[in-house]
Amino acid sequence: MLLGFLKAKVEKFANRADKMAGVNATLKFLDEEGLYPDFHAIESGVNEAECVVDGKKYLMFCSNNYLSLSENPEVKKAAQDAIEKFGVGPGGSRVISGDVTIIRELEKAIADLVGKEDCLTFPTGYMANIAVFQALMDPLFYGMPAKSSDSAIFSDEYNHGSIVDGCRLSRAKKVIFKHNDLEDLAKKIKENDLPNKLIVTEGVFSLDGEILDLPKYVALARESGSLLMIDDAHGVGVIGERGGGVVDYHSCPEGVDILMGCMDKAFGGTGGFLCGDKRMIDFLRIASRSSILSSSLPVGMAGAMLKSVEIIKNETGSREKIVNNARYLRDRLRKIGLKVIGDDPIPAIALHIGTEKNGISFANELWEERIFSPVIRWPAVPEGTSRFRILVMSSHTKSQIDRFVDACEKIGRKLKLIT
Repeated sequence: MLLGFLKAKVEKFANRADKMAGVNATLKFLDEEGLYPDFHAIESGVNEAECVVDGKKYLMFCSNNYLSLSENPEVKKAAQDAIEKFGVGPGGSRVISGDVTIIRELEKAIADLVGKEDCLTFPTGYMANIAVFQALMDPLFYGMPAKSSDSAIFSDEYNHGSIVDGCRLSRAKKVIFKHNDLEDLAKKIKENDLPNKLIVTEGVFSLDGEILDLPKYVALARESGSLLMIDDAHGVGVIGERGGGVVDYHSCPEGVDILMGCMDKAFGGTGGFLCGDKRMIDFLRIASRSSILSSSLPVGMAGAMLKSVEIIKNETGSREKIVNNARYLRDRLRKIGLKVIGDDPIPAIALHIGTEKNGISFANELWEERIFSPVIRWPAVPEGTSRFRILVMSSHTKSQIDRFVDACEKIGRKLKLIT
């Protein structure tokens, strides 16, 4: 298959006279195998149900703008008001240049939304995820809070790449457990029972259509004396009675030590955050290198996101609509004979295609049908399991969803994926 072919094709660059030899060979391979992704420049309708690319209209089913708050007039006005009051930039690192009041307001609002005591925001979700592991699993000074040799991170094999990168920054022992397999996790904790342990997994696995059975992870973390971190990027703002994410959905916020989320999905903006008990966040404020060595969230974005959180708390209609839209789309895709993974009530539908060749062909055919929905393939997912993460927004109409399904049926028959 592809991996075997790739290994056979790898060149050993003994002669380094050409300093770009490795880069050029990699790009050549990606081009020849059709693996280099397309980057489409959107002219208008960014993150909306209908966008314009190269002067042509396309239906968009790949935006994380679940609640359509990116284009909400109140959210945009809040950003403008914040810029008018505070300027454009935050001024530097919060440790050096001080806090901005509106960022503190946002952190208080997010903590309240997810049911935790405190919150620390970052300019991106990636920065939030890479902040945790080095801060908690390696010493800040003189062996505190823990020695790396006494620390172990237990990470789900399907965790997001930002978690993987964060784990690599720590000198702690890294242990990968089978996806969503509590027996394997318990076994590996027993085999690696170091004093300082951290379990990290996701609240919503959007590429697999799953909501985590959080209470079971809480119970295991307590039993084993482990910290528990949940990346709930696709959950906060979307699931739960009040949009508080997986901890709200399962009514157990107190069982999670660190809840990560980001603002470029349900919130309609950009930025990341870590929530937890006050003492935990107090420590992360001074130990998270991606916070203390970077400027904070831009104030305009903080104003916009503060309004987004207010809307999420007070309006349930949009969340209900996207869940219903997703259920309708999921059912229709299955009815025409395509394979959809997962049944949980989330607005991300995992449409399984299979080989990389079929996935790329399917995506190209969708583009010809004026539908923007790129395929996700190796190495983002295991080889031979290419899939589409179809993202439903509250602004999608039933007729737009029907048009998407009709296109999928036409393409599925053409590629002999539907018999």
